[in-house]
Amino acid sequence: MDYTKLPNYKAAVEKYTNVVKEGADEATQAQAFDKMMNVLGTELIENVNASSAEKISALMATQTTNGLTDGENKFFNAVTTGLENAEVTLPLEIINQVFVELQNAHPLLNIIKFQSAGLKMKAIVSDSLATGGTAAWGEFTDEIKGQLKQAFHEVDFSQSKLTTYLAIPKDALENGYEWLKSFIIIQMSEAMAVALETALVSGDGNKQPIGLMKDLSKGTVSNGITTYADKTVAADLTGLTPETAATALAPVMQTLSKNEKGVTVNISGQVKLLVNPDDYYATLAKFMYLTQNGQWVAVLPFGVEIVQSIAVPATKGIIFAANRYWAYIGETKMGEFDQTLAIEDLQLYTVKSFYYGKAFDNNTAQLVTISVPKA
Repeated sequence: MDYTKLPNYKAAVEKYTNVVKEGADEATQAQAFDKMMNVLGTELIENVNASSAEKISALMATQTTNGLTDGENKFFNAVTTGLENAEVTLPLEIINQVFVELQNAHPLLNIIKFQSAGLKMKAIVSDSLATGGTAAWGEFTDEIKGQLKQAFHEVDFSQSKLTTYLAIPKDALENGYEWLKSFIIIQMSEAMAVALETALVSGDGNKQPIGLMKDLSKGTVSNGITTYADKTVAADLTGLTPETAATALAPVMQTLSKNEKGVTVNISGQVKLLVNPDDYYATLAKFMYLTQNGQWVAVLPFGVEIVQSIAVPATKGIIFAANRYWAYIGETKMGEFDQTLAIEDLQLYTVKSFYYGKAFDNNTAQLVTISVPKA
């Protein structure tokens, strides 16, 4: 979305993002989120009233719907005629486009690949050869020797629910289904992005994914719920330079390249260094050089890629193997909000989506220090 055309909403997004980054309590985050959605609804209404939705359509000019499927037509017909407080499942096409929007604005959500768990909100995961199973040679008539000793188990993530709100101007319900689809995709991606990315980085496992920063050996059980503490810093990369980077990163890469059982895993092209936006350019600048073709490129040892994330604390970094993090998404449902909304011209909908995320093991990610705090 072009924030320059919605300046009040842009400011509200920044405030909400800062509240989440600072780890404010749930009530404070909810208040900031509600404020952000109300501001979005108000500014959109002002645009609708000012130019009969033409200005809103301009905001969505980059959205490509490529026509609607039968499922989408059925869904929007239900939305425009009234859901009567019943929840309906959003079509997969809409969820996929929401993720495209998320990935464009938040690189981490493009790096970690979510798999669909369908309607059951359960995922079957394995220990990824953690016990060291191998194949074995033998005679044709020999018994099967090379059993892969993988431990499979089912994870129920029905409690890992992310609830967002869609505030749709009532007049907008008459603007056509494709317009409405774009509107829903934009709002969902805006509302979900910060919360989901934060959970993937620092979620403690309490009704949310277990983040990359969390130590899987430091689980604490309270009232039947297991939560996890942060990892300890594995390496100090504060003075990292092109000359020292290979030697400094080698021990970290060695840890990432094996699972906790000591079995080698393939992390080629998968290792990322996740840093806060405030540290991103300073870190990137250390490894940039000008090619003979006049292009600036950044090259880190071992193919490590620097990626920015608002969820990473300043002065810290997370080095992780992207292909060694379980990530699943369950069904997403939408229903009408049955309480009075302060803005009478809006119809409010609740959207519930379910996620599961957890590193394969503690060797998947390492917490590092990348810069000295500013005085």
